[in-house]
Amino acid sequence: MNYSPKLRMWYHESRNEKGVLFSIVSLLKDAAGGGLSKDYALYPRSYYKTVEKYDCKKKIDYCFIGAYEIDEKTKKNRAWIIDFIKRNFNDESYLQFTDSVTKANYVKLGCFDYTLKVVGFVPKEHPKKNRNFFDENYFQKMSQSKFALCPAGDACWSMRFYEALMCKSLPIVSNKNETYRTNAESKLNYKYYLKNDHHVYRKDWAEHNYNIFLRYHTREYEKFL
Repeated sequence: MNYSPKLRMWYHESRNEKGVLFSIVSLLKDAAGGGLSKDYALYPRSYYKTVEKYDCKKKIDYCFIGAYEIDEKTKKNRAWIIDFIKRNFNDESYLQFTDSVTKANYVKLGCFDYTLKVVGFVPKEHPKKNRNFFDENYFQKMSQSKFALCPAGDACWSMRFYEALMCKSLPIVSNKNETYRTNAESKLNYKYYLKNDHHVYRKDWAEHNYNIFLRYHTREYEKFL
């Protein structure tokens, strides 16, 4: 399982962050793996430390910010969210499609729809070297959301799933295959909802997921003084 260009950038950023030291065991593991540990998606410390400072009061129930029609595979994998949005989103929800293809001749879906009001960042619409961008609105809105729609993208998983864990927003997916990208991740006890479940926000689930995020998707547990 190869890293996407963005995940590869984040991996190296997490290794190079100032003031972060790692155990010799961690360094040897990385060296044995050719310098890139692929079992778990990794996020840099600067990301989750910034998110920690946000107002995390859950003012939003359902949230989706992301591309839809940017390519045929993504559109197919995310087709289910349109019906979900029409059935469940309301004046306490937040929707923002970000890609230029979707926004062309776009018809607003409701009062919750900010697609034509807010400019979002779409990694695939930028050169690979410029994709390591922290979209503040994206992370702020997700931090304020009880639930985040986390459909697959051009692969059977989405980075949004891990970002929901980081923001203590409970992921909603169409099937369990959207909750991991490697065999190692498939064994983690993520807490999430399927699209047709009864969705109840559980703070204990959010904290459980956040601890998994820190343990497996950051270098936080490998630091030493």
